[in-house]
Amino acid sequence: MKICFVVSEIGFFLSHRYALAKEMSSKHHVVLITDTSKATPGNFFKLEDAGIEIIPLKKRSNSASLSEYLRYVLELKKKINICSPEYVFFTTIELSMFGALIHNLISVKKTFFLITGFGPFFLPNDLKTRLFRAINKLAYLFLIFNKNYQFIFQNQDDMNMFLNKNISNKSNSLLIRGSGINTKEFSFVERDEKKELTFLFAARLVKSKGFNEFLEAGKILMTKYPETKFVVAGKIDFTNPETISEKTFKSLINSRIEFLGEVSHEEMNNLYKKATIFVLPSYREGLPKVALEAASTGMPLILTNVPGCRECVADNVNGYLIRAKDSNDLISKMEKFILNPEIIRPMSISSRKIIEKRFSLNLISQEFLRLIKE
Repeated sequence: MKICFVVSEIGFFLSHRYALAKEMSSKHHVVLITDTSKATPGNFFKLEDAGIEIIPLKKRSNSASLSEYLRYVLELKKKINICSPEYVFFTTIELSMFGALIHNLISVKKTFFLITGFGPFFLPNDLKTRLFRAINKLAYLFLIFNKNYQFIFQNQDDMNMFLNKNISNKSNSLLIRGSGINTKEFSFVERDEKKELTFLFAARLVKSKGFNEFLEAGKILMTKYPETKFVVAGKIDFTNPETISEKTFKSLINSRIEFLGEVSHEEMNNLYKKATIFVLPSYREGLPKVALEAASTGMPLILTNVPGCRECVADNVNGYLIRAKDSNDLISKMEKFILNPEIIRPMSISSRKIIEKRFSLNLISQEFLRLIKE
């Protein structure tokens, strides 16, 4: 049986879908359609070793022009028909939109639209976002002609939004919590409450990840508790309009907060195990895999009480939920860990248990494998 994953960039596939695809490739022929322009020789070796075939597809440019959308969609249709899979997974909301447009033009047994969060397409209100929303509404109308598809959501809020807008219905909507966390790779490390406390922020340096709130909280708390460490790991891209301002970035560099830049998958795993508390004050998520990986290693979490994030935290059990865009609430919850270090160990154990019970790779893989058996 041939299964196709459509992913925008090879890096995203390796960080978010590789483990799941590798599980599938042990029993099926897995094909990846993605942009390979930034791939390293190591990336190709890793995919080849897992038995995953690659079909290159040039990534859509950042242009908001209809001609660029059309070029990409037609090329995507061509690649899928060459691949000729029984099942195809479109792995983001944007790719799901493109998949809906060509759904009637590809010959597959079933199509899966993975709605992994709405992200920047629903937060700002610029021309590009408005165009995306318009095309998005139009695209799903094409699905009425062919019912061999299913929406897969990572959180209940996103599923409810699609149901309320009549884009999907209960019969073709399914909740699967992410792509699974490899609990052996992201193994548990017991936290020593007597050790120096380290708060870790790991995400792209964009406003919607709540970086400004983390920076403000870090500066205030470092002055008050100079022995406490704050670490930032994430990519900075000033060509992205969502990226923090250059002024904010300079403020980070000039502070005592440790900035590591973009780190590799392996380095990230080591970072989880060295830090104490994971912080992500995001404005909205699908399901933050980075937070789940951190929790798997035993990190208590401080996340916002918004779609996607609230699924990862049992408030006061394995961490705290805070209000979005509220640096004072973030400071208050961070201070609880600083002043009451004895809460770290039980919360750490709870984080690991939650991952094992709800988000493990084995559990999530079985849910996906059941889809292609039906």
